[in-house]
Amino acid sequence: MAALAAVSLLTTAATAAGAVTTTTTGSATTGPAGSSGALQCPAGTGTGAPGVTRTQVNLGAISTLSGSISADFAPLVKGAQAYFDMVNARGGVNGRKVTLAYNLDDGGTPSRFVSLAHTVVDQDHAFGVLSSSYFFNPTYLVATCTPTYGYNVTGNWQGPPNLFGSGGSVQTYGSIMPEIAYLLQKTKSTSLAVLAYNVPSSSGACQTAVKRLGSAGYHVAYTDLKLPPVNADPTPDVQRILSSHADFILSCMTVNGNIAMARAVKQYGLAVKQLWLNGSDQSALDKYANLMQGVYFLVQHVPLTADQKAYPGLKKYLSAMKRYEPGYVGTETAIQGWESAALVVAGLKAAGKNPTQAAVVKATNALTTFTADGMMTPVDWQVTHSEATPPFCSAFIQARGDVFTPVLTQGKQVFACFGPGVRNPKRVPPKAGTPGPRAG
Repeated sequence: MAALAAVSLLTTAATAAGAVTTTTTGSATTGPAGSSGALQCPAGTGTGAPGVTRTQVNLGAISTLSGSISADFAPLVKGAQAYFDMVNARGGVNGRKVTLAYNLDDGGTPSRFVSLAHTVVDQDHAFGVLSSSYFFNPTYLVATCTPTYGYNVTGNWQGPPNLFGSGGSVQTYGSIMPEIAYLLQKTKSTSLAVLAYNVPSSSGACQTAVKRLGSAGYHVAYTDLKLPPVNADPTPDVQRILSSHADFILSCMTVNGNIAMARAVKQYGLAVKQLWLNGSDQSALDKYANLMQGVYFLVQHVPLTADQKAYPGLKKYLSAMKRYEPGYVGTETAIQGWESAALVVAGLKAAGKNPTQAAVVKATNALTTFTADGMMTPVDWQVTHSEATPPFCSAFIQARGDVFTPVLTQGKQVFACFGPGVRNPKRVPPKAGTPGPRAG
């Protein structure tokens, strides 16, 4: 199997407060902030403090660390570890070091993930869990109200108050459609081709794009949402795109699939703009710069080449990652690990000197402007378990030379924010608390 976690933007989060539709998943219920029992562990769960000692808070991780799809998931623990190392070097949280004591590998196997969820809770007695797996199964973690953080690529983080997907627990494809439409306008593109694998984590976003952009009046000249996720050969698609006269390609494939596509684009001399939804990957650009020139990407964090004076959170990230995990500085999933670890620490701090799992869940869900120390637009955890609300913000970057350069900025503000409309989208001001200077 090839990587199925290609579309990093499937973690699009709520970035402003708004009404919440009550959602029940398993034994946990979310509702409007301030309502009775809202965003708290159900009675009888999460009342203890497993893994908490006088000197440490012990966490576990369940990720895909081996197998053919591991490269898209394993880096999350690297980013998280770098954040914990930074915090621990400064004394930890309330005198305790935050330790990733159990780093478990599901091997890309669904049944293995389920087994390890029981292991990390019942045998390892971890206080909380970080997860990065296409086979994330939250059933037992929800039943025990174990604080859980990580990569929301599976779409099943929504609802329970103890599940904290990086950037927000709601997975919504529609929220990035205004950004895509805006890029089409800015590049003066008139005809769109769309490619994806025949798996939901890939095809979902691109299928939404075909529907929403087509309904808004954009010409969709060619689609193939059924490419195999293993060793896909997009060359025949590129030949058909040439015949369709499309001048823009939207891809929901992985880095490997996109590189194969870019190679065919170059071979056949297509003069097309490209938007890849796999997020930026510096190692790929280092290796394939000749194929990636001019390709656009959307990211929901501060681009790593932004002005560090304007974005001190970026300076902190780069400094810590270069010190503790230098091989993963430019990896998208490592950034999500950093964001997840920042939320762990914020919840522990807010829960006080004697944290319980329920107290951390409650305290985390009271955070309304969480930015992972200035690395992303504000997340309101009173809302984003159940609903993504506008404005929707992303940063546009483009491969230029051997770096990803922020583009379509307003001054030094790298985030472009939009309402929900797709037809002729207009930028709106970022939410208060967004890192960087105010746009415009």
